[in-house]
Amino acid sequence: MRKLLMVMVVALMAAIGFAAPAQAAPVSMPYGFAYGNSTATGTINFSDGYTASVSGVVHAASGRRQVCATGFNGDVVSDPPVLCSPWAYAGGQNPSWGGPLQIARPGGVLEVYILMYDENDTRLAGVVCTRRGCSRLQI
Repeated sequence: MRKLLMVMVVALMAAIGFAAPAQAAPVSMPYGFAYGNSTATGTINFSDGYTASVSGVVHAASGRRQVCATGFNGDVVSDPPVLCSPWAYAGGQNPSWGGPLQIARPGGVLEVYILMYDENDTRLAGVVCTRRGCSRLQI
């Protein structure tokens, strides 16, 4: 009797959604921000697994600029911990950059922080992005 009751409870729970959580659908999230006339634009592709792939372009209006991304799931940091663009130089080409950030944890990469730095490694501007959108960081 107990076995039959347990089988019925498990079947009912699965039918109404108490089974293992489903993976989130893949989402492509555009980002863009500026520091003066220097800009960073691109896309983050959140997969249905553990990965968020970042791609973009960096433009330097003065000095040199670099953009770096880090993924988070709570207090767990992505692998690699930091993914950076090549340096963009004022008057030079606008380098493209990108790569995957992974976290082997349920939900995978939930947030991606993208920050712009100058030649002195000073943080200038940035955004934090999730599957729902991006917000400018107060730096």
